[in-house]
Amino acid sequence: MGRFLSGLIVLIAVIFLAVLLFFRFTDGSFEAAGARMDVMLGAAADETGEAARDIARETDQAIDDLRDGD
Repeated sequence: MGRFLSGLIVLIAVIFLAVLLFFRFTDGSFEAAGARMDVMLGAAADETGEAARDIARETDQAIDDLRDGD
């Protein structure tokens, strides 16, 4: 399990750096690349939060259905 987790962390870091370098070459500076990464990560955080709320709502609905016997 430890190898899997460390491998996953390394993979995420490599992808992050690759995207940052791509943005750096397309935008011309690390400052602009960092700004694009901030926007992208902010959008990802919003989508993740929305997905978590949807899962919680659907789980509550499933529990209510089990209690009601439907």
